[in-house]
Amino acid sequence: TSIRGWVETLRTLDDPTDENYRKGLEIINNETGRLYNMVEELLDFSRLQNGRLRMECRPLDLVAELTDAVLFCEARIQREGLILSYTEPEEMIPVYADPDRLRQVFINILDNAIKYSAPGGRITVKLWAGEYKAFVEILDQGRGIPPEDLENVKTKFYKGSNAVRGSGIGLAVCDEIITRHGGTFEIGNADGGGALVTITLPIPPHTEH
Repeated sequence: TSIRGWVETLRTLDDPTDENYRKGLEIINNETGRLYNMVEELLDFSRLQNGRLRMECRPLDLVAELTDAVLFCEARIQREGLILSYTEPEEMIPVYADPDRLRQVFINILDNAIKYSAPGGRITVKLWAGEYKAFVEILDQGRGIPPEDLENVKTKFYKGSNAVRGSGIGLAVCDEIITRHGGTFEIGNADGGGALVTITLPIPPHTEH
């Protein structure tokens, strides 16, 4: 609707220097990107359901993968007037995973944290290793998830009562990807308000060569 509306507006503007001309092109560009992402999510979910989504797993450093995703989102976090809290662990954490799919999960969760936060809010990202698994926590200070939505929030196409725009399948895809990696994906509310996502991934046993 937004794209069509602005295309109609641009048709009536003869002057490319008109402020609405630049604004319209920017909105069309942003909305096209969002539409592209939604279609990709739908296709991913379809492939997951049909067992056709291939995982290309290999040994990775989880610290490097999470840090890359955080850096990718950092400029947007700052632009939205939010505060990022992330201390990169000094030692690597080995996992066996698909780097593209991990990145997709981390960026999706960070994107949600940004969307549901108000300016001045803090987004906290934590990563640590236990004996057999690695833990990732992403916490925001946004509006959180209403209790009636919590049990359904990972269900495909479910949109919570306070949901902002999106396909309603992002979290379902994230859940499925992490499950396929032998991990767990939990979403709930933090004690001080805001949403808390906790991801675990298995740490492969160390083998001597």
